[in-house]
Amino acid sequence: MKQFITIAATGVIVSFLGCASLNQTEAKSKTYEYLAWFDHGSEGEFDPYRKILSEKIDEVDGEVVDPTKLDKYLDYLTVLDSNIKKPGTEQKIKDFVSKNPEEKRGLFVLGVHYMRYQKKELANYFFTLLEKDPNFRWRSLLYNNLGMLSLQEKDRDKAMNYFTKAIAAEPAIAAPRVNLGALYLQSKSYAEAQPLFRKALDIDGDFEDAVLGLGVCLESQGKFAEAHQLYSTFIDSHTQKVAVLYNDALILAKHLGKREEASEIMLRYIQRGGKEASKAHEMIQGWR
Repeated sequence: MKQFITIAATGVIVSFLGCASLNQTEAKSKTYEYLAWFDHGSEGEFDPYRKILSEKIDEVDGEVVDPTKLDKYLDYLTVLDSNIKKPGTEQKIKDFVSKNPEEKRGLFVLGVHYMRYQKKELANYFFTLLEKDPNFRWRSLLYNNLGMLSLQEKDRDKAMNYFTKAIAAEPAIAAPRVNLGALYLQSKSYAEAQPLFRKALDIDGDFEDAVLGLGVCLESQGKFAEAHQLYSTFIDSHTQKVAVLYNDALILAKHLGKREEASEIMLRYIQRGGKEASKAHEMIQGWR
């Protein structure tokens, strides 16, 4: 499941269900990371997080996971659910919830499952239950998901309220900052959006969509060289990312007068399976 808020060109902001920082209670569990791996990353088959996820799927399938070891079993369920080809996952999650009624993280994973399969009413039901529980620990992830469901219902104000609550909640995650920033970009509120994207990058330096959002903010202020430097630095350390190549090439060609370099970067975008390949080919021809 991916949800997109379009920003500019092929630059998109993606909502993900994950967490970059864990408190001591959660440190033994990898569930946050497994949730993030599925929903966070670049477009197409070149997403490195999807490769990691596939490797993890193979590993957990090869071992018997003890359902009484709750943290580890939640990890297992989350990774299993991320691979939508696995049959019987929903029932396994339901069984876990039934056998562990006090473990509310199971309800959250079940809600995520329904959200991935576009069963919005069921997802909203479980998330709303958890919202009423003051002891539920994953509040930032919960509010972010409720914000995305609100966007699907075209309730922008409600979505912005949930993203704001998610930013204020613990643990600190990048997704609601990126999503709220994307909504500000839609209304051209660049001053409000820019610090959100910067903070998102502080939390998760691998989040391409935060880079795209910040780049758009810089471009809106005419800071094209700074935007190019932002993209270039990210590209150098994230060789499999795709969308950022497109935006960087546009800046180089249109604003910095470096058409030859722009063509080379756009060709890399095409070679990596960029979704706007046809348009990218036309641009390269026009730059030569």
